[in-house]
Amino acid sequence: MRSRRNTTRRRRSRGQSLVEFAMVIPIFLTLFFAIVEFSFLFTSYLSVGYASHDAAQLAATYGNTVGADAAILQRIDNDIQAPADANRIKSVDIFWVNTATSNAASQADEIYVYDGGHHQFTMPDGSTIYLPFVNTTNDYPAANRCNVNGGVSCVAGHQTVDTIGVKITYQYTWVTPFPQLIGGAGSGPLITQINIMRLEPVL
Repeated sequence: MRSRRNTTRRRRSRGQSLVEFAMVIPIFLTLFFAIVEFSFLFTSYLSVGYASHDAAQLAATYGNTVGADAAILQRIDNDIQAPADANRIKSVDIFWVNTATSNAASQADEIYVYDGGHHQFTMPDGSTIYLPFVNTTNDYPAANRCNVNGGVSCVAGHQTVDTIGVKITYQYTWVTPFPQLIGGAGSGPLITQINIMRLEPVL
């Protein structure tokens, strides 16, 4: 009789352990994948932010130099490294911020969309490169950027040295099954990073 009771207790104990394990494992997996996913997302966020900052510095340096945008786009394409992926860039907006206005809103934009193709660009040194960007909005070309104090010889509306911004929009894609574990779906959040700098004046 004792032997039978002990066997029954062991079976019940094993069954209880399996039930507890089945209840805990989904929570454990959700937490694990959440940590991993957040690490990838945060790394991508930092990578895009660094690329935007680097591009804004380059834009401020080149000013109205012919081919400035080619150098800016090339730097962005090179800066976004694994685990981020440059193929997930949606657009790059190089824009003029009119600091004379109270809200410092964008006044003109030069927008490039990432399409994965091979489009010819001319660098500031005159060399030719091919980049996966296509220009869709041409309201703020390099020639219109004012880097002269007092706006002397600059296009209408530019009364002093421009403040230029670079905005990168990046489509993050889920790496782990985390969204499915919490009942979510979709391709992942959009990451938008903006950096603004004043052009380096030549006079």
